[in-house]
Amino acid sequence: MLISLGTKSCHFHRPLAESLRPRPPAPLGGDDRRRLLEVRHLEEPQAAREVGVVDHDRHLEVEIEAASVDVRGGDDREVAVERRRLRVEQPVIFGEHSSITELSNGFEPVSMAVTDPFQTAKFEYSNFTQPIILSAVEKAANKGDLAVVNILESKMKNVMLGLKKEVSKQVMVGNSSKLTTLQTLNGMTTAAGTGWLEGVAAASQQNSVGGLSKATYQAQNWFNNFFDSAGNFDLAHLDQLMIDAQIRNPSGEFPDMIFMSPKCFAAFQNKQQSYVNYVSASDRDSLDRDMVAMWRGAKIYVEPNLGFTAQNPAKPVSAYVLSSSNFQLYADTDGFFEVSDMMPVPGTATEAAMVFCRMQLVTGHLASHGVLLDAEA
Repeated sequence: MLISLGTKSCHFHRPLAESLRPRPPAPLGGDDRRRLLEVRHLEEPQAAREVGVVDHDRHLEVEIEAASVDVRGGDDREVAVERRRLRVEQPVIFGEHSSITELSNGFEPVSMAVTDPFQTAKFEYSNFTQPIILSAVEKAANKGDLAVVNILESKMKNVMLGLKKEVSKQVMVGNSSKLTTLQTLNGMTTAAGTGWLEGVAAASQQNSVGGLSKATYQAQNWFNNFFDSAGNFDLAHLDQLMIDAQIRNPSGEFPDMIFMSPKCFAAFQNKQQSYVNYVSASDRDSLDRDMVAMWRGAKIYVEPNLGFTAQNPAKPVSAYVLSSSNFQLYADTDGFFEVSDMMPVPGTATEAAMVFCRMQLVTGHLASHGVLLDAEA
């Protein structure tokens, strides 16, 4: 799982910008970028237009909301960003608002009893930064427009790729020592007990996600699905996991994303050779570049961070089955890999820019997701 930045530009401190001449660095990207996220950026709370949509080769959808209160998206997911932008608040539906009255002649009394079906999952933003540093020696040794721009681009690209890999590692495995406040899908080795997906039955799940305890709200589907393949991948196991998630999804939708470890995907390929689907050349361009297969309408991606051995239970984590309608990465408009101006560093012969990130992984329905264990062969 790698994060896509879309098109990013870098703004430089004036003395350095003048030395570089007017040519700006090229946008980050190219064939070396695998995209995970489609970015939709609403500049204002009531903005009707969409800007900053990256190209089609993505895995997840990200909504970046402006600094406002009660921003509502087109799919009725509400993002409440506090004045100080402290957190994302995600409404979670835990029941029915009212009851149905069946009519015979139309004069029957209608039950007007209502309940509040909502709870609020609160996800604190994760904030992190990393510098891009250029020394006076490097600047002097790389005279000429092209040379200096290239060294800046190389350093910026290096920092961006490193950040993206670290975010991916934390989201998939949860073992980053630098991004400990970023939510993780792995609920089987996380000491803090906040990982989303646990490899045990619903009644035994104890983690808290968004401040809501799975043990407290199990009856309201605040738990994840799981299946233990016991060392032998079977398509029926994957199907059962997807069916369980579909049954519990409020919209009734099937999961539409599957992240598999390399070994799990190899086993999947071996099992489904007779079910290969072929697409025409015209259709091929519409598919995600990193998508390697489809199963039951879900796009499959090989995730190199998966295949690690969990602690509870002590088995390989082979695949995550996810519903994108209940799985988002929210970012502050001023904190999605934003690059500051290059500024002199006091006491040194260097200039530095800071890459700043402010984001969080958010879900509104855990039972729409699942984890497949021990399916590496």
